[in-house]
Amino acid sequence: MDPPVDQSIANALSILQDIGALTPQEELTELGEKFGHLPVHPLISKMLFFAVLVNCLDPALTLACAADYKEPFTMPMSPVERQKAAAAKLELASLCGGDSDHLAVVAAFECWKNAKGRGLSAEFCSQYFVSPSAMKMLDQMRSQLESELKRHGIIPNDISSCSQNSRDPGILRAVLAVGLYPMVGRLCPAFGNNRRTIVETASGAKVRVHSLSNNFNLSSKKYDESLLVFDEITRGDGGMHIRNCTVARDLPLLLISTEIAVAPTGSSDSDDSNEEEEDDEEVAANTNEEVAANTNEEGMDIHKEESRRGAKMMSSPENSVKLVVDRWLPFRTTALEVAQMYILRERLMASILFKVSLESIMLKTTPYF
Repeated sequence: MDPPVDQSIANALSILQDIGALTPQEELTELGEKFGHLPVHPLISKMLFFAVLVNCLDPALTLACAADYKEPFTMPMSPVERQKAAAAKLELASLCGGDSDHLAVVAAFECWKNAKGRGLSAEFCSQYFVSPSAMKMLDQMRSQLESELKRHGIIPNDISSCSQNSRDPGILRAVLAVGLYPMVGRLCPAFGNNRRTIVETASGAKVRVHSLSNNFNLSSKKYDESLLVFDEITRGDGGMHIRNCTVARDLPLLLISTEIAVAPTGSSDSDDSNEEEEDDEEVAANTNEEVAANTNEEGMDIHKEESRRGAKMMSSPENSVKLVVDRWLPFRTTALEVAQMYILRERLMASILFKVSLESIMLKTTPYF
């Protein structure tokens, strides 16, 4: 067996550090120890913790198990039947808000489980082109994962209160975003007669959405630069493409992203903002002179100038600023909203860490029977 290449190891370490499983010194954190207890990818473990925190466990269990199993939808050979299968998948996705391949799986499992309770599971699978064996396997995998969560004290034995928000579309998409991040793309505008959806990734690459995806012609329906989360990019006969993706909301991505930074907007709507831009230009023009005059304190001078610019942008709650996520995804917002975003990010991480610490204490003090 060949060892993994150095870049793969570096990427894995970077992801584990980004999600809080490792410290910058590559030491295991308490959160990372919890992730290691579960038989799923660390990103999926974080999604499950987040789902428990926001009371959206049931769909998260389905998403976690579906991520490690085959596609549950069948695709017939007949063109007419293929159209019916695509329409059925769209119908299932609409039960969770639409514009999603992942949430179609969540809806399919829930509908299959309800049909099974009435003795109609075979009819449901036939009507909606769902694989019965895939549904049975997902059901078994969910039970095993649920047992692991209980065994490690992540969820209580009575989980009736852990899925109260499972039908909230905003919370459900937030849970999914946590599990798929940092696989995020931006929808490119449609051009000409091209109906295929094109997604721009963080690297700047343009990737097509597969024809079997529910979001195949999303560009022709949405003209804004919507955000999508996806599971992977694969290579096929038509080049690189995304098979499964979901339209995501801005707020969850801002909360869970690795890094957010504030930058000037570059445009103004008032005389005050024009004056601010002129001041910024003067600061930039004079920086080199100040550095040359203070060569021994070069870094300090640059830091001071950047601090002044940042303080000026954030000096008033109404100031318009640009918020850049992970150094590639810009948002137009205000200084007040940026401040609120930083606070929410800190509170979210603190809530997850508190829940982990609380569960560890309960495990040490509660005997198993």
